[in-house]
Amino acid sequence: MDINPFDAIVVGSGATGGVAALTLAEQGIRVLVIEAGPQIKRNEASSNEPKDTLNRFSGIISKKHANQSKHPGYWKNNPDLYSNELNHPYSQSKEKPFLWTQGKQFGGRSLTWGGITLRFSPDDFHPSKKDGYGPDWPITYDELSPHYDFIEKFCGIYGQKDNIEEVPDGKYIGEIPLTSNESIFGNQVKLKLNYPFIQSRGFDRNSSVKEDQWPRSSSVGTTFKKAISTGNVQILSNHLVESFETDKITELATKIIIVNLVNGKRISLNCDLIILCASTISTLRILLNSESKSNSSGFKDISGKLGKYLMDHISICRFFSIPNKIQKKNNFNSNSYPDLSGAGSFFIPFGSNLPKPESINFLRGYGIWGAIDRLGIPKFLQKELNSSTGFLIAHGEVLPRKENSVTLSKRTDSWGIPIPHIEFKWSENELNMAKHMESTIRDSIKAADGKIRRMDELINIPYIGLFTEKSIALSGSPPPPGYYIHEVGGAAMGFSEEESVVNKSNQLWRCKNVLVLDGACWPTSSWQSPTLTMMAISRRACLNIKKN
Repeated sequence: MDINPFDAIVVGSGATGGVAALTLAEQGIRVLVIEAGPQIKRNEASSNEPKDTLNRFSGIISKKHANQSKHPGYWKNNPDLYSNELNHPYSQSKEKPFLWTQGKQFGGRSLTWGGITLRFSPDDFHPSKKDGYGPDWPITYDELSPHYDFIEKFCGIYGQKDNIEEVPDGKYIGEIPLTSNESIFGNQVKLKLNYPFIQSRGFDRNSSVKEDQWPRSSSVGTTFKKAISTGNVQILSNHLVESFETDKITELATKIIIVNLVNGKRISLNCDLIILCASTISTLRILLNSESKSNSSGFKDISGKLGKYLMDHISICRFFSIPNKIQKKNNFNSNSYPDLSGAGSFFIPFGSNLPKPESINFLRGYGIWGAIDRLGIPKFLQKELNSSTGFLIAHGEVLPRKENSVTLSKRTDSWGIPIPHIEFKWSENELNMAKHMESTIRDSIKAADGKIRRMDELINIPYIGLFTEKSIALSGSPPPPGYYIHEVGGAAMGFSEEESVVNKSNQLWRCKNVLVLDGACWPTSSWQSPTLTMMAISRRACLNIKKN
């Protein structure tokens, strides 16, 4: 293994790892990026039917994708972008299922990211001031705003300025037009229900699309592309980080232990700076393996909160049909449909400003993502030719609770590393929120003269009901935690080492040359899609490194 001299190690190559590598490299810092999976070519990430469908069924039968196949993204993306669960297992309680989606390849889960980019509002950084529950962030919206600006401009985000407090406006390069029926739907919910309605914000493509260049929603197509061009970044793929070791006197990290996944060989690398961007649960696994409780050379977590207060978003999904009042030829013909993407869709962005306040028996808030005429269902498969098909997915904030946690299992993976054990259960607060979501979705569809439909009522495919009736996304109950792939928390940033795992600069309180930049550092979850905020946090922290 030939590794050039480096100043910093970035663990993970997804959305946050890309921002970290770019920000450090542009400051002249030499970066080694360690990625657990392989480097793949562009055409290996694109969808390729019918090969992908055969691979999906193979993944289910072999159980290498037993959990991840339950997410609808698995059926849209190339299944090879989802990790082999037999090689990278985790444990959970049968009565508390958790669906963990992993992306072990260069680019990480940015290759399957839906590409929605909503900013947090100023109030989202100090939610307890409104309801008195839980921690606040040690940073403010104003501190993060310039980094939101940079990410949006650099990556090329689509959207429009709506002047809605719950989702502050950003820096956009243009907008993806709504379909005619989306515009009609939006006008109806605004007119009849006084709901907020905006065009979504985000990217116009993801990695499933067959194009020569990597999409800008991926770290490979944006941040890493520029970072590598600086000459200060090198990639070490197919190596899994096990832990890091600290000096007992200085309490700083001095070595990082990695495992070659091809031959199983362990390697110890000296290091001056470690940036953890492996994704929430993978980062927690590294931290737990590196903590003094499980490692004689480990760091000390004075708070006792490491691995605790894991969060996700609770969600409810409903498909529906509405009368097709507009001729499709204005936007697309019967065999061509506009893409569903982060920007090619819409939002009903309530936040905590929810309708029907008299029926609210829970804390915090939610938003609803949706689209109409973007599912790409060919006309010959449609059962209702005079209607249009859409979906609404509500996703809401989950409160940080100590019992929702990640610990180390007694089981190990193929390389002898303890696997993560996940304990997570929806509380009464989230379940009450889900009931409110269901009511709001029904009211929205009714306002547009639509009807909630099952997939077998919309699509003319034999036996489709046998598949959809067992779909957790389409069941009457909220899908289990992890389903929405928005897990955060477990190594929260805060105001003191007695109450948090990392400080406001994302450093471990005593082991200050280790920074946690992905979702693991979040003290609360808010309701918006988290990736944009993760990227902004990563840039802020890496720009501050030379100042500390």
